[in-house]
Amino acid sequence: MINYLKSEFYRIFHAKSTYLFIIICSALLISASILLAIVKLSEPDFPYATTYFAISLMISNVMIVYFLCITVSNMIFGNEHTNHTLKNTISYGISRSTIYFGKLMVQIVYAFLAFALIVGCYIGSSYLLLENSGPEIMELLFKMYAAVVPMFLFALAATNCFTFIMDSEAGSIAATCGLMIGFPIVTGFLGMKFEFINKISNITPWNLIGNIDIDFENYVLTLFWQENGHVKYWIAGLAQMLIVVIVGFVVFRKKEIK
Repeated sequence: MINYLKSEFYRIFHAKSTYLFIIICSALLISASILLAIVKLSEPDFPYATTYFAISLMISNVMIVYFLCITVSNMIFGNEHTNHTLKNTISYGISRSTIYFGKLMVQIVYAFLAFALIVGCYIGSSYLLLENSGPEIMELLFKMYAAVVPMFLFALAATNCFTFIMDSEAGSIAATCGLMIGFPIVTGFLGMKFEFINKISNITPWNLIGNIDIDFENYVLTLFWQENGHVKYWIAGLAQMLIVVIVGFVVFRKKEIK
């Protein structure tokens, strides 16, 4: 496992896409801070050139990160099926469990590193270029991401699951979106008729993120579960992550590699 992880980290950190993803995401966010600062210079009464507004955008658009997990997972997986490198790896004697769980661990490590760098660049540019609104909005940001990180882990695991069990990249992305978005929406509609389905729908990562209520005026975050909310979010997210990881591995272990 250690040797496989070393080879995977070597591969991704010598790939241009690894850095392009971070650079593009960081550049887009930093450009938003620059734009706000430029408008402030031309219009002194412009009220949105503040760290409060800039960081509140990141809090409000947390679902974008949820979707970006699909991109990260597919990028790390690479064109294993197209290039038939997955079959070659197995033929060299590396076990399927090492490949499957190794890929997932590499995706998680890279995702956290990329996320930390991108968010760090954005927050840094906001505090350098915009008016400082105080520490409260940063505290709200930390509370938000402390709740949704397990949902991101689920998204990575779900994408990893389908990329291994499906040969088509488009098909795996469609299946991942179906599980991450389609399933919660369908169960939400069915939940209007059946209460037990409604309970299932409420604890899907998509709805757990969507049901977070944010009071920016008072810097209050209200989760779906108000009592021990963060703990329950982690339990729900990790439990569903574990399910897709196990299902994906069981199917992949029996799958014929072409």
